[in-house]
Amino acid sequence: MYEYAPWSKKVLERILEISSTTLPILDVQLGGACNLNCIYCDTPKYHSPCSLDINSLERIIKNGNIEWVYTCGLGEPTASGNMGTFKQILDICKKNGAKVSVFSNIVNLDDELLSYIEGGTLSVLFKLDSFDKEKMAYLYGRDKGQIILRNYQRLLEVTKLSDGTTNLGASIVPTKINYEEVYQIIDFCMENGIFPLLGQLENAGRCSKIFEKMELKQEELLNLRSYINQKYELTYQIPICPATISAMHITNQNDVIVDKKTGLSCAWFWLGDPEMITLGNIKEMPADMITKKIIDYRKSRFKDVVDIAKTLKPHPFGGCGGDAKTLLNQYISIAKY
Repeated sequence: MYEYAPWSKKVLERILEISSTTLPILDVQLGGACNLNCIYCDTPKYHSPCSLDINSLERIIKNGNIEWVYTCGLGEPTASGNMGTFKQILDICKKNGAKVSVFSNIVNLDDELLSYIEGGTLSVLFKLDSFDKEKMAYLYGRDKGQIILRNYQRLLEVTKLSDGTTNLGASIVPTKINYEEVYQIIDFCMENGIFPLLGQLENAGRCSKIFEKMELKQEELLNLRSYINQKYELTYQIPICPATISAMHITNQNDVIVDKKTGLSCAWFWLGDPEMITLGNIKEMPADMITKKIIDYRKSRFKDVVDIAKTLKPHPFGGCGGDAKTLLNQYISIAKY
């Protein structure tokens, strides 16, 4: 199985070597105001359009030894109000030798983005929950569901495969709506050089009103994992997102934020209501100061990380960034606090 390049073992190992003192990933939250209203998304309750200071961001990318920029979290990074900023980030990264990973529903895929993918600057983790038009319309809205189905075919034309990695990953959320079809989607991904990222249904957005009607039993989720293991002779698990362990997390309002419980760069892997705190603003802080503030906060929370890791139970797939217990134990193993 090809690994999704930004979440590959090679990138994670590089991060684990240096993450006690260096944060080589920038995790930028472009969204906030978005009218796409996908079924799993909480974004419509947020109303803060992107006002990211691109000059400050460029300074951090140049002076902070940034190797990857991940665009994830609230909202759709390529929504109309964010697309201009996103393309500026791509241009800055291309000039400075950094790479970009985006989590997108690919509704707004265009020729310029395709050129960044083909050129190797951009990797895409895109939504692919069904091949059925009616199901996709239910999940993403009628028009947007059809666009997603068309655009994933365009992505296949620029897929890059090298060194056991691919620049495309499919985010697949198994539910009662698409459970039987997920087996077919997994096979499609394996045949086309796409990493199948099987996620856990979140009780969020419009989905919260019908969560019980969509949630699968634990046995059904385990059956999916067993299918991959047996058919493809693998031990399937969601890889750890390196950004969770070693990123500067920047909001669309230029704030530097961390998970309040752990000091890690992302709270979404808890699959609950994330609680973040603000440590500063990129317009006022150089890269080395951002790094110091984040690491100092992590040191103050490290005992709590150890205690939390003891109580968590692994999930068949895990949340954003991999199984939380595995992730925390991985972090504990490299932290020198």
